[in-house]
Amino acid sequence: MKSLPRPLLFILAAGLLLGLAVWGGCTTPLISRLTAQMSDLPRYTKLPLFDPHRKTFTCVYQAQHVPPIDPQADLWYEQALALNDPNIWFEKRDWTKIQQLYVQAAERNHWKAMLNLASLILSSYPIPEHDPEVAIRWVERAMKLGVPDAWDRMGTYHQGGLIKGGDATSAYAFFQKAADMGSPEAMTFLGYKMAGTYDDPEGEFWGNLSVGTAMLECAFAQGDGDAAEKLGYIYARPNTPEAKLRSLRVQHEGVKLGSAECAKSLSVEFNGFDLTNGTNLVGHIDKARAERYGKIGDALEFWQGRLKLPNLDKVLPLPPASLPKWDGNEQTLIDAAKAVTPPPKPQPQAALQGREHIPQGYGVLPLAQSPYAVRGDQPVPESGYWLALYGPSATAKTQLAFARGKFPERYRAGERFEPSPFNWLTPEQVQWHFVGDARQLPPQREDHLALKVQMSLLRQVSLAKSPPLCNGIDRCPQTGIWEAHIGDDHPLAAL
Repeated sequence: MKSLPRPLLFILAAGLLLGLAVWGGCTTPLISRLTAQMSDLPRYTKLPLFDPHRKTFTCVYQAQHVPPIDPQADLWYEQALALNDPNIWFEKRDWTKIQQLYVQAAERNHWKAMLNLASLILSSYPIPEHDPEVAIRWVERAMKLGVPDAWDRMGTYHQGGLIKGGDATSAYAFFQKAADMGSPEAMTFLGYKMAGTYDDPEGEFWGNLSVGTAMLECAFAQGDGDAAEKLGYIYARPNTPEAKLRSLRVQHEGVKLGSAECAKSLSVEFNGFDLTNGTNLVGHIDKARAERYGKIGDALEFWQGRLKLPNLDKVLPLPPASLPKWDGNEQTLIDAAKAVTPPPKPQPQAALQGREHIPQGYGVLPLAQSPYAVRGDQPVPESGYWLALYGPSATAKTQLAFARGKFPERYRAGERFEPSPFNWLTPEQVQWHFVGDARQLPPQREDHLALKVQMSLLRQVSLAKSPPLCNGIDRCPQTGIWEAHIGDDHPLAAL
Protein backbone atom coordinates (compact mmCIF):
# COMPACT_ATOMS: atom_id res chain seq x y z
CA MET A 1 0.00 0.00 0.00
CA LYS A 2 1.41 3.40 -0.99
CA SER A 3 1.89 6.05 1.67
CA LEU A 4 0.28 9.50 1.33
CA PRO A 5 2.49 12.35 -0.01
CA ARG A 6 4.20 14.26 2.79
CA PRO A 7 2.49 17.66 1.96
CA LEU A 8 -0.91 16.01 2.15
CA LEU A 9 -0.02 14.51 5.51
CA PHE A 10 0.80 17.99 6.82
CA ILE A 11 -2.54 19.32 5.55
CA LEU A 12 -4.46 16.44 7.18
CA ALA A 13 -2.58 16.91 10.44
CA ALA A 14 -3.31 20.64 10.48
CA GLY A 15 -6.99 19.99 9.81
CA LEU A 16 -7.16 17.43 12.61
CA LEU A 17 -5.54 19.85 15.08
CA LEU A 18 -7.96 22.59 14.06
CA GLY A 19 -10.87 20.19 14.51
CA LEU A 20 -9.68 19.20 17.96
CA ALA A 21 -9.35 22.84 18.94
CA VAL A 22 -12.95 23.50 17.90
CA TRP A 23 -14.10 20.24 19.54
CA GLY A 24 -12.46 21.17 22.82
CA GLY A 25 -14.87 24.04 23.32
CA CYS A 26 -17.98 21.87 23.04
CA THR A 27 -16.82 18.48 24.34
CA THR A 28 -18.22 18.82 27.84
CA PRO A 29 -21.77 19.98 26.86
CA LEU A 30 -22.03 17.32 24.12
CA ILE A 31 -20.87 14.52 26.40
CA SER A 32 -23.30 15.73 29.04
CA ARG A 33 -26.18 15.59 26.55
CA LEU A 34 -25.19 12.12 25.38
CA THR A 35 -24.91 10.92 28.99
CA ALA A 36 -28.34 12.35 29.79
CA GLN A 37 -29.85 10.62 26.75
CA MET A 38 -28.31 7.30 27.73
CA SER A 39 -29.54 7.59 31.31
CA ASP A 40 -33.09 8.03 29.96
CA LEU A 41 -32.97 4.57 28.38
CA PRO A 42 -34.96 1.93 30.31
CA ARG A 43 -31.85 -0.22 30.55
CA TYR A 44 -30.29 2.42 32.84
CA THR A 45 -33.34 3.00 35.05
CA LYS A 46 -32.28 3.89 38.59
CA LEU A 47 -34.02 1.40 40.88
CA PRO A 48 -34.03 0.76 44.63
CA LEU A 49 -31.47 -1.85 45.61
CA PHE A 50 -32.66 -5.40 46.10
CA ASP A 51 -33.82 -5.98 49.68
CA PRO A 52 -33.67 -9.70 50.55
CA HIS A 53 -35.10 -8.99 54.02
CA ARG A 54 -38.20 -7.08 52.94
CA LYS A 55 -41.15 -7.65 55.22
CA THR A 56 -44.03 -7.80 52.75
CA PHE A 57 -44.89 -8.76 49.19
CA THR A 58 -48.13 -8.04 47.32
CA CYS A 59 -49.12 -10.57 44.66
CA VAL A 60 -49.82 -8.89 41.32
CA TYR A 61 -50.77 -10.80 38.17
CA GLN A 62 -48.83 -9.93 35.02
CA ALA A 63 -51.90 -10.53 32.80
CA GLN A 64 -53.64 -7.58 34.41
CA HIS A 65 -50.99 -5.11 33.27
CA VAL A 66 -49.69 -6.19 29.86
CA PRO A 67 -51.03 -4.42 26.75
CA PRO A 68 -53.90 -6.08 24.85
CA ILE A 69 -52.85 -8.53 22.14
CA ASP A 70 -53.79 -7.76 18.55
CA PRO A 71 -55.42 -10.92 17.03
CA GLN A 72 -53.42 -10.78 13.81
CA ALA A 73 -50.17 -10.23 15.70
CA ASP A 74 -51.02 -13.18 17.94
CA LEU A 75 -51.55 -15.43 14.92
CA TRP A 76 -48.17 -14.38 13.49
CA TYR A 77 -46.59 -15.11 16.86
CA GLU A 78 -48.13 -18.58 16.99
CA GLN A 79 -47.13 -19.25 13.38
CA ALA A 80 -43.54 -18.46 14.36
CA LEU A 81 -43.84 -20.92 17.25
CA ALA A 82 -45.25 -23.53 14.88
CA LEU A 83 -42.28 -23.12 12.53
CA ASN A 84 -39.93 -23.44 15.51
CA ASP A 85 -41.04 -27.06 15.85
CA PRO A 86 -38.72 -29.19 18.01
CA ASN A 87 -39.69 -32.19 15.88
CA ILE A 88 -37.77 -30.57 13.01
CA TRP A 89 -33.97 -30.59 13.18
CA PHE A 90 -32.97 -27.04 14.13
CA GLU A 91 -30.78 -26.57 11.03
CA LYS A 92 -33.79 -27.29 8.80
CA ARG A 93 -36.16 -24.81 10.45
CA ASP A 94 -36.97 -21.64 8.51
CA TRP A 95 -35.29 -19.22 10.92
CA THR A 96 -35.58 -16.28 8.52
CA LYS A 97 -39.35 -16.74 8.34
CA ILE A 98 -39.55 -17.22 12.11
CA GLN A 99 -37.70 -13.94 12.66
CA GLN A 100 -39.90 -12.17 10.09
CA LEU A 101 -43.11 -13.33 11.84
CA TYR A 102 -41.77 -12.26 15.23
CA VAL A 103 -40.89 -8.83 13.82
CA GLN A 104 -44.36 -8.43 12.29
CA ALA A 105 -46.00 -9.33 15.59
CA ALA A 106 -43.60 -7.23 17.65
CA GLU A 107 -44.24 -4.17 15.50
CA ARG A 108 -47.89 -4.49 16.56
CA ASN A 109 -46.80 -4.43 20.21
CA HIS A 110 -47.05 -8.19 20.81
CA TRP A 111 -44.88 -8.30 23.92
CA LYS A 112 -44.20 -12.04 23.85
CA ALA A 113 -42.99 -11.72 20.27
CA MET A 114 -40.65 -8.90 21.37
CA LEU A 115 -39.04 -11.06 24.04
CA ASN A 116 -38.79 -14.11 21.76
CA LEU A 117 -37.31 -11.95 19.02
CA ALA A 118 -34.69 -10.60 21.43
CA SER A 119 -33.75 -14.16 22.42
CA LEU A 120 -33.53 -15.19 18.77
CA ILE A 121 -31.25 -12.26 17.91
CA LEU A 122 -28.91 -13.20 20.75
CA SER A 123 -28.90 -16.88 19.79
CA SER A 124 -26.54 -18.70 17.44
CA TYR A 125 -29.34 -19.72 15.08
CA PRO A 126 -28.83 -18.72 11.42
CA ILE A 127 -30.84 -15.51 11.13
CA PRO A 128 -29.93 -12.26 9.32
CA GLU A 129 -29.90 -10.15 12.51
CA HIS A 130 -27.50 -10.79 15.41
CA ASP A 131 -26.97 -7.28 16.80
CA PRO A 132 -27.23 -7.30 20.64
CA GLU A 133 -28.24 -3.63 20.61
CA VAL A 134 -31.31 -4.49 18.53
CA ALA A 135 -32.28 -7.21 21.01
CA ILE A 136 -31.91 -4.80 23.93
CA ARG A 137 -34.08 -2.21 22.17
CA TRP A 138 -36.89 -4.71 21.65
CA VAL A 139 -36.82 -5.53 25.36
CA GLU A 140 -36.80 -1.82 26.17
CA ARG A 141 -39.85 -1.33 23.97
CA ALA A 142 -41.66 -4.00 25.98
CA MET A 143 -40.49 -2.33 29.20
CA LYS A 144 -42.04 0.95 28.05
CA LEU A 145 -45.31 -0.92 27.52
CA GLY A 146 -45.20 -1.96 31.17
CA VAL A 147 -44.48 -5.66 30.59
CA PRO A 148 -43.17 -7.14 33.88
CA ASP A 149 -41.30 -10.02 32.18
CA ALA A 150 -39.40 -7.44 30.09
CA TRP A 151 -38.00 -5.87 33.26
CA ASP A 152 -36.97 -9.34 34.39
CA ARG A 153 -35.26 -9.94 31.04
CA MET A 154 -33.33 -6.68 31.38
CA GLY A 155 -32.12 -7.96 34.74
CA THR A 156 -30.62 -11.02 33.04
CA TYR A 157 -28.89 -8.70 30.55
CA HIS A 158 -27.36 -6.75 33.44
CA GLN A 159 -26.27 -9.95 35.16
CA GLY A 160 -24.75 -11.30 31.94
CA GLY A 161 -22.76 -8.14 31.22
CA LEU A 162 -24.74 -7.25 28.11
CA ILE A 163 -25.48 -3.80 29.53
CA LYS A 164 -22.54 -1.46 30.06
CA GLY A 165 -21.92 -1.13 33.79
CA GLY A 166 -24.36 -3.93 34.60
CA ASP A 167 -23.62 -6.38 37.39
CA ALA A 168 -25.38 -8.60 39.93
CA THR A 169 -26.37 -5.59 42.03
CA SER A 170 -28.19 -3.83 39.19
CA ALA A 171 -29.58 -7.16 37.94
CA TYR A 172 -31.25 -7.98 41.27
CA ALA A 173 -32.75 -4.49 41.37
CA PHE A 174 -34.41 -5.20 38.03
CA PHE A 175 -35.55 -8.65 39.21
CA GLN A 176 -37.14 -7.07 42.28
CA LYS A 177 -38.90 -4.43 40.16
CA ALA A 178 -40.20 -7.12 37.79
CA ALA A 179 -41.49 -9.30 40.64
CA ASP A 180 -43.35 -6.37 42.19
CA MET A 181 -44.89 -5.60 38.79
CA GLY A 182 -46.17 -9.19 38.42
CA SER A 183 -43.50 -11.12 36.49
CA PRO A 184 -43.83 -14.88 37.22
CA GLU A 185 -40.27 -15.40 35.95
CA ALA A 186 -38.86 -12.91 38.44
CA MET A 187 -40.99 -14.22 41.29
CA THR A 188 -39.83 -17.80 40.69
CA PHE A 189 -36.18 -16.76 40.61
CA LEU A 190 -36.21 -14.41 43.58
CA GLY A 191 -38.74 -16.42 45.58
CA TYR A 192 -36.50 -19.46 45.77
CA LYS A 193 -33.45 -17.31 46.46
CA MET A 194 -35.23 -15.75 49.44
CA ALA A 195 -36.82 -18.90 50.82
CA GLY A 196 -33.69 -20.22 52.51
CA THR A 197 -33.52 -21.19 56.17
CA TYR A 198 -30.61 -18.80 56.76
CA ASP A 199 -28.65 -16.05 54.97
CA ASP A 200 -25.80 -16.93 52.64
CA PRO A 201 -25.17 -13.94 50.35
CA GLU A 202 -22.14 -15.66 48.84
CA GLY A 203 -24.38 -18.53 47.80
CA GLU A 204 -27.00 -16.02 46.71
CA PHE A 205 -29.79 -17.10 49.02
CA TRP A 206 -31.39 -15.55 52.08
CA GLY A 207 -33.61 -16.63 54.94
CA ASN A 208 -36.84 -14.77 54.20
CA LEU A 209 -39.21 -17.72 53.99
CA SER A 210 -42.53 -15.85 54.24
CA VAL A 211 -41.82 -13.42 51.40
CA GLY A 212 -40.01 -16.01 49.27
CA THR A 213 -42.93 -18.42 49.59
CA ALA A 214 -45.43 -15.68 48.78
CA MET A 215 -43.55 -14.89 45.57
CA LEU A 216 -43.46 -18.53 44.50
CA GLU A 217 -47.15 -19.01 45.27
CA CYS A 218 -48.02 -15.93 43.21
CA ALA A 219 -45.96 -17.20 40.26
CA PHE A 220 -47.56 -20.65 40.58
CA ALA A 221 -51.04 -19.09 40.62
CA GLN A 222 -50.19 -17.46 37.28
CA GLY A 223 -49.34 -20.80 35.70
CA ASP A 224 -45.58 -20.99 36.24
CA GLY A 225 -44.93 -24.72 36.54
CA ASP A 226 -41.32 -24.36 37.65
CA ALA A 227 -42.52 -22.31 40.65
CA ALA A 228 -44.46 -25.41 41.69
CA GLU A 229 -41.25 -27.44 41.75
CA LYS A 230 -39.59 -24.88 44.03
CA LEU A 231 -42.68 -24.77 46.25
CA GLY A 232 -42.57 -28.54 46.50
CA TYR A 233 -39.18 -28.43 48.17
CA ILE A 234 -40.30 -25.70 50.57
CA TYR A 235 -43.60 -27.36 51.48
CA ALA A 236 -41.80 -30.63 52.22
CA ARG A 237 -39.38 -29.14 54.77
CA PRO A 238 -41.42 -30.00 57.91
CA ASN A 239 -41.16 -33.68 56.77
CA THR A 240 -44.62 -34.48 58.15
CA PRO A 241 -47.17 -36.62 56.23
CA GLU A 242 -49.25 -33.48 55.60
CA ALA A 243 -46.23 -31.56 54.32
CA LYS A 244 -45.21 -34.40 52.00
CA LEU A 245 -48.72 -34.70 50.57
CA ARG A 246 -48.85 -30.95 49.98
CA SER A 247 -45.52 -31.13 48.17
CA LEU A 248 -46.71 -34.01 45.99
CA ARG A 249 -49.89 -32.19 45.05
CA VAL A 250 -48.26 -28.90 44.09
CA GLN A 251 -45.61 -30.62 41.96
CA HIS A 252 -48.30 -32.74 40.28
CA GLU A 253 -50.08 -29.49 39.37
CA GLY A 254 -46.76 -28.19 38.06
CA VAL A 255 -46.61 -31.13 35.65
CA LYS A 256 -50.01 -30.09 34.31
CA LEU A 257 -48.58 -26.61 33.74
CA GLY A 258 -45.76 -28.03 31.62
CA SER A 259 -42.89 -28.25 34.11
CA ALA A 260 -40.39 -30.95 33.16
CA GLU A 261 -38.63 -30.31 36.48
CA CYS A 262 -41.75 -31.26 38.44
CA ALA A 263 -42.23 -34.43 36.39
CA LYS A 264 -38.63 -35.54 36.83
CA SER A 265 -38.73 -34.74 40.55
CA LEU A 266 -41.83 -36.89 41.04
CA SER A 267 -40.32 -39.69 38.98
CA VAL A 268 -37.38 -39.74 41.37
CA GLU A 269 -39.67 -39.72 44.42
CA PHE A 270 -41.80 -42.64 43.17
CA ASN A 271 -38.59 -44.52 42.39
CA GLY A 272 -37.80 -44.45 46.14
CA PHE A 273 -35.17 -41.70 46.40
CA ASP A 274 -34.26 -41.01 50.07
CA LEU A 275 -36.65 -43.74 51.17
CA THR A 276 -34.20 -45.04 53.78
CA ASN A 277 -33.75 -41.70 55.61
CA GLY A 278 -37.46 -40.96 55.85
CA THR A 279 -37.56 -37.86 53.64
CA ASN A 280 -39.09 -39.53 50.58
CA LEU A 281 -42.40 -37.86 49.74
CA VAL A 282 -44.26 -41.06 48.83
CA GLY A 283 -43.07 -43.45 51.51
CA HIS A 284 -42.87 -46.43 49.16
CA ILE A 285 -41.64 -47.40 45.70
CA ASP A 286 -44.11 -47.16 42.80
CA LYS A 287 -42.26 -48.06 39.62
CA ALA A 288 -45.32 -47.71 37.39
CA ARG A 289 -45.92 -44.11 38.40
CA ALA A 290 -42.20 -43.35 38.28
CA GLU A 291 -42.06 -44.58 34.68
CA ARG A 292 -45.01 -42.46 33.61
CA TYR A 293 -43.65 -39.31 35.25
CA GLY A 294 -40.30 -40.00 33.63
CA LYS A 295 -41.82 -40.34 30.13
CA ILE A 296 -43.88 -37.19 30.64
CA GLY A 297 -40.84 -35.31 31.95
CA ASP A 298 -38.91 -36.17 28.77
CA ALA A 299 -41.77 -34.91 26.61
CA LEU A 300 -42.14 -31.67 28.56
CA GLU A 301 -38.41 -31.06 28.39
CA PHE A 302 -38.55 -31.64 24.63
CA TRP A 303 -41.30 -29.00 24.29
CA GLN A 304 -39.56 -26.55 26.68
CA GLY A 305 -42.71 -25.57 28.56
CA ARG A 306 -44.98 -25.12 25.55
CA LEU A 307 -46.92 -28.35 26.14
CA LYS A 308 -49.58 -28.30 28.87
CA LEU A 309 -51.24 -31.41 30.30
CA PRO A 310 -54.48 -30.36 32.02
CA ASN A 311 -55.95 -33.88 31.74
CA LEU A 312 -53.01 -35.55 33.47
CA ASP A 313 -55.25 -37.12 36.12
CA LYS A 314 -56.92 -39.26 33.45
CA VAL A 315 -53.69 -41.21 32.93
CA LEU A 316 -51.60 -40.44 35.99
CA PRO A 317 -53.59 -39.61 39.14
CA LEU A 318 -51.88 -39.30 42.50
CA PRO A 319 -52.33 -42.20 44.91
CA PRO A 320 -54.47 -43.60 46.42
CA ALA A 321 -56.27 -43.52 43.04
CA SER A 322 -55.43 -46.54 40.92
CA LEU A 323 -53.55 -46.13 37.66
CA PRO A 324 -55.60 -46.46 34.45
CA LYS A 325 -54.44 -48.99 31.89
CA TRP A 326 -51.75 -47.86 29.48
CA ASP A 327 -50.36 -49.53 26.36
CA GLY A 328 -46.79 -48.46 27.15
CA ASN A 329 -46.62 -46.04 24.19
CA GLU A 330 -45.27 -42.66 25.29
CA GLN A 331 -47.35 -40.77 22.73
CA THR A 332 -50.55 -42.41 23.95
CA LEU A 333 -49.75 -41.21 27.46
CA ILE A 334 -49.05 -37.64 26.35
CA ASP A 335 -52.06 -37.43 24.03
CA ALA A 336 -54.44 -38.55 26.77
CA ALA A 337 -53.13 -35.85 29.14
CA LYS A 338 -53.25 -32.97 26.64
CA ALA A 339 -55.89 -30.29 26.43
CA VAL A 340 -58.66 -31.12 23.96
CA THR A 341 -60.73 -29.12 21.52
CA PRO A 342 -63.74 -30.03 19.37
CA PRO A 343 -63.27 -30.34 15.59
CA PRO A 344 -63.86 -27.14 13.61
CA LYS A 345 -67.44 -26.40 12.68
CA PRO A 346 -68.26 -27.42 9.11
CA GLN A 347 -68.57 -24.59 6.64
CA PRO A 348 -72.02 -23.86 5.12
CA GLN A 349 -72.74 -26.18 2.21
CA ALA A 350 -73.72 -23.44 -0.21
CA ALA A 351 -71.79 -20.18 -0.29
CA LEU A 352 -73.76 -17.00 -0.87
CA GLN A 353 -73.96 -16.03 -4.52
CA GLY A 354 -74.48 -12.84 -6.50
CA ARG A 355 -74.64 -9.57 -4.62
CA GLU A 356 -74.70 -11.41 -1.28
CA HIS A 357 -71.36 -13.11 -1.90
CA ILE A 358 -68.58 -12.14 0.55
CA PRO A 359 -65.14 -13.75 0.02
CA GLN A 360 -64.05 -16.38 2.53
CA GLY A 361 -62.30 -14.79 5.50
CA TYR A 362 -63.85 -11.37 4.85
CA GLY A 363 -66.75 -9.61 6.51
CA VAL A 364 -68.65 -6.33 6.79
CA LEU A 365 -69.67 -4.08 9.67
CA PRO A 366 -72.43 -5.32 11.97
CA LEU A 367 -75.74 -3.54 11.47
CA ALA A 368 -75.35 -1.72 14.79
CA GLN A 369 -72.24 0.02 13.39
CA SER A 370 -73.83 1.11 10.12
CA PRO A 371 -72.94 4.81 9.72
CA TYR A 372 -76.02 5.82 7.70
CA ALA A 373 -78.99 4.66 5.62
CA VAL A 374 -80.79 5.88 2.47
CA ARG A 375 -84.16 5.21 0.89
CA GLY A 376 -84.49 2.74 -1.95
CA ASP A 377 -85.69 5.35 -4.40
CA GLN A 378 -82.23 6.99 -4.52
CA PRO A 379 -79.14 6.02 -6.53
CA VAL A 380 -76.53 4.08 -4.55
CA PRO A 381 -74.31 6.77 -3.01
CA GLU A 382 -71.29 4.61 -2.15
CA SER A 383 -69.81 1.30 -3.31
CA GLY A 384 -70.07 -1.47 -0.76
CA TYR A 385 -72.56 -3.72 0.99
CA TRP A 386 -76.08 -2.57 1.88
CA LEU A 387 -78.77 -4.25 3.96
CA ALA A 388 -82.42 -3.63 3.06
CA LEU A 389 -84.75 -3.15 6.07
CA TYR A 390 -88.16 -1.63 6.74
CA GLY A 391 -90.21 -0.43 9.68
CA PRO A 392 -91.34 2.69 11.50
CA SER A 393 -88.80 5.52 11.47
CA ALA A 394 -88.61 5.58 15.29
CA THR A 395 -87.65 1.88 15.48
CA ALA A 396 -84.05 1.02 16.35
CA LYS A 397 -82.26 -0.28 13.26
CA THR A 398 -81.48 -3.62 14.94
CA GLN A 399 -85.24 -4.12 15.44
CA LEU A 400 -86.25 -3.45 11.82
CA ALA A 401 -87.50 -6.26 9.57
CA PHE A 402 -85.72 -7.57 6.46
CA ALA A 403 -87.04 -6.01 3.27
CA ARG A 404 -85.26 -8.39 0.85
CA GLY A 405 -83.03 -11.05 2.38
CA LYS A 406 -81.11 -11.63 5.61
CA PHE A 407 -77.73 -10.80 4.08
CA PRO A 408 -76.15 -7.53 2.89
CA GLU A 409 -75.85 -7.01 -0.87
CA ARG A 410 -73.05 -5.31 -2.76
CA TYR A 411 -73.77 -2.36 -5.03
CA ARG A 412 -71.51 0.02 -6.93
CA ALA A 413 -71.95 3.77 -6.56
CA GLY A 414 -74.49 5.07 -9.07
CA GLU A 415 -76.39 1.78 -9.42
CA ARG A 416 -80.06 1.47 -8.49
CA PHE A 417 -81.14 -0.59 -5.50
CA GLU A 418 -83.22 -3.59 -6.49
CA PRO A 419 -86.87 -3.57 -5.37
CA SER A 420 -88.25 -5.59 -2.49
CA PRO A 421 -89.94 -8.90 -3.43
CA PHE A 422 -92.83 -7.80 -1.22
CA ASN A 423 -95.25 -5.99 -3.58
CA TRP A 424 -96.77 -4.01 -0.72
CA LEU A 425 -93.38 -2.36 0.06
CA THR A 426 -92.64 0.68 -2.07
CA PRO A 427 -88.99 1.68 -2.75
CA GLU A 428 -89.25 4.75 -0.52
CA GLN A 429 -90.35 2.55 2.40
CA VAL A 430 -87.16 0.44 2.20
CA GLN A 431 -84.19 1.62 4.25
CA TRP A 432 -80.83 0.60 2.81
CA HIS A 433 -78.22 0.55 5.61
CA PHE A 434 -74.58 0.85 4.56
CA VAL A 435 -72.30 -1.75 6.26
CA GLY A 436 -69.07 -0.97 4.41
CA ASP A 437 -67.09 -2.93 1.88
CA ALA A 438 -65.68 -6.39 2.52
CA ARG A 439 -62.62 -6.30 4.77
CA GLN A 440 -60.40 -9.12 5.91
CA LEU A 441 -61.53 -10.45 9.28
CA PRO A 442 -59.05 -10.70 12.15
CA PRO A 443 -57.98 -14.25 12.99
CA GLN A 444 -60.66 -16.17 14.84
CA ARG A 445 -60.35 -18.51 17.83
CA GLU A 446 -60.62 -21.45 15.44
CA ASP A 447 -57.47 -20.28 13.60
CA HIS A 448 -55.46 -20.35 16.83
CA LEU A 449 -56.85 -23.74 17.84
CA ALA A 450 -56.04 -25.20 14.41
CA LEU A 451 -52.40 -24.12 14.80
CA LYS A 452 -52.15 -25.73 18.23
CA VAL A 453 -53.63 -28.96 16.85
CA GLN A 454 -51.12 -28.81 14.00
CA MET A 455 -48.32 -28.38 16.56
CA SER A 456 -49.60 -31.39 18.55
CA LEU A 457 -50.27 -29.20 21.59
CA LEU A 458 -54.02 -29.90 21.45
CA ARG A 459 -56.01 -33.01 20.66
CA GLN A 460 -59.29 -32.89 18.75
CA VAL A 461 -62.16 -34.75 20.40
CA SER A 462 -65.71 -34.93 19.09
CA LEU A 463 -68.31 -33.73 21.57
CA ALA A 464 -71.83 -34.90 22.18
CA LYS A 465 -74.51 -32.97 20.28
CA SER A 466 -75.81 -31.39 23.47
CA PRO A 467 -72.98 -31.39 26.02
CA PRO A 468 -74.12 -31.02 29.64
CA LEU A 469 -73.56 -27.72 31.44
CA CYS A 470 -73.16 -27.00 35.12
CA ASN A 471 -72.22 -24.13 37.39
CA GLY A 472 -68.75 -24.17 38.89
CA ILE A 473 -70.17 -24.58 42.40
CA ASP A 474 -72.18 -27.70 41.42
CA ARG A 475 -71.02 -31.28 41.58
CA CYS A 476 -70.05 -32.62 38.16
CA PRO A 477 -73.04 -34.55 36.78
CA GLN A 478 -70.89 -36.62 34.45
CA THR A 479 -67.35 -37.96 34.38
CA GLY A 480 -65.22 -36.64 31.53
CA ILE A 481 -63.31 -33.61 30.28
CA TRP A 482 -64.91 -30.23 30.99
CA GLU A 483 -64.10 -26.80 29.59
CA ALA A 484 -64.46 -23.78 31.88
CA HIS A 485 -65.80 -20.40 30.77
CA ILE A 486 -66.12 -17.11 32.62
CA GLY A 487 -68.41 -14.22 31.79
CA ASP A 488 -66.91 -11.32 29.84
CA ASP A 489 -68.23 -8.93 32.48
CA HIS A 490 -66.27 -10.61 35.29
CA PRO A 491 -63.50 -8.33 36.65
CA LEU A 492 -60.90 -11.09 36.19
CA ALA A 493 -62.10 -12.24 32.77
CA ALA A 494 -58.84 -11.07 31.19
CA LEU A 495 -56.95 -13.71 33.19
